[in-house]
Formats: sequence, C-alpha cells, structure tokens
Amino acid sequence: MRLDVPASKLLRVLLWSVAAIHLLSLGFTVVYHGFGLYDLIPYWGRIVKFFYVDKEQNLPTWFSSGLLFLAALLLWQLGGADRASGGRFHRHWRVLAVVFTALSLDEFSQFHELGAQADVLDAGGASYLSWLVLAAPLVLVLGLSYLRFLLALPPRVRWLMLGAAALFLGGAAGIEVLGAYSGRENIGFTPGWASLRYVLAASAEELCEMLGVVLFVYAAAQHLQHLPTPTPTPLPRPSPRPQSRKGTFTSP
Repeated sequence: MRLDVPASKLLRVLLWSVAAIHLLSLGFTVVYHGFGLYDLIPYWGRIVKFFYVDKEQNLPTWFSSGLLFLAALLLWQLGGADRASGGRFHRHWRVLAVVFTALSLDEFSQFHELGAQADVLDAGGASYLSWLVLAAPLVLVLGLSYLRFLLALPPRVRWLMLGAAALFLGGAAGIEVLGAYSGRENIGFTPGWASLRYVLAASAEELCEMLGVVLFVYAAAQHLQHLPTPTPTPLPRPSPRPQSRKGTFTSP
C-alpha cells in the first residue's frame, strides 16, 4: 500500500497545522503570562495549558506524537518497497521506523524526562537537560552507522533528510539549552518579559522540532512516490484439460 496523498499536498497541510498550533499557543500564553491575566474566564488556566507547546498531554503533544508516527509508517512502507525491488537497505528503513515509533511513544509519555533524575549534568536549574547527555552517544552511533545508507539516497531526498535532522536536533538540543537559561523558573509567577522570555524560547524549540519532522515526512513521502511500483508476477494459466472420449461409439 502506498501513500495516496501527494507529498506536496501533505507538506502544505502539515505546515498549516504547525502554524495554527503555534499561533494558538503564542496567543494564549502572551495573554496569560505576558499580561498576567490568570483568571480571564473560568478554566482559563486549563485552556492555556491545552494549547501551550511546552506542556504535556495536550493538543501540541498529540500532534507531535502523531506526526512522528506518520513518519514511522512511511519509513516502514519504504522498507517494504525497497525489499520488494531487491534493494539492500530495507533493514535500515525498518530500523528507522522503529526509532520513530519509539520517539512517538516518548513524545506522548514524556519518558525522556526521567533523564532529569539521572543527575548526569550538574547545572543547577538546567540539570533537567541530563537526558541530552544520555541521548547524544546514541544519536552519534546511529548517524555513523547510516552514512552508507545516506550516500545511496537520491541527492534531493538525502539533503531534505539531513536538513530535517538539523532542524530537529537544533531545536531539541541547541534551543532547549538556551531555554534552560532564559528564566524557566519564573514562568507563571512573574508577568511580562520575565515569563515571555522562556515562552518564546520554548516555542522556538518546539517549532524547530515540528518543522524538522514535517520536512522528514515530506522527504519520505516524496521518495516513496518516486519508487517504482513492483509489478506482480502473473500466475501461469492452467493448461486446458483434454476432452474425455468416454461414451463414444464407432460402428463396424
């Protein structure tokens, strides 16, 4: 089974979805944290948290988890298509599908937050970034083991996937480190810039992560659509059965 939606249309839908989620998140958090309006309407705090991209178990988290799972499905299909065409990298596609499935589950459950309790990084309020120290060697090993795979990809797909990885890792590691030192401890307690500084940093981090996955989904969908569809081998037709001569009579 192949993806029925054209890759370009899928890209537009996902980009508009990312834009809508971040505009809602910024709008609500600016009113809540920026202006200090904490009791605007009943359940106002819950509404803000439901749309805020730096909270768990809400709309942005469900969207990110679904986006990662969509990438996993496309990667699994690419593995099947590569195997059907006699390619030598079908296991690479399937392993990537498992990795993205794990990322999707982690995004939903926030399991990586347990790394903050490992106390690997002694950096005061930024010690919760210990999970980055634990994840970095795994990312490095995976990247080195996929060099031949990347070089075998079509140039456009290869550069799209590398750009997607740079966006995602830049948000998950680079901008999150900046966010850790931008007043994370003040959010929700001090209206104005003291809270908004971290809100903007967290929003930029989540935006880079989402755009990285969207770009990766687009690259995978485009590559899948350009792969030749394997032609099923026709079954051999059964040979006609000889007509029975039973019951014939020959006169003398």
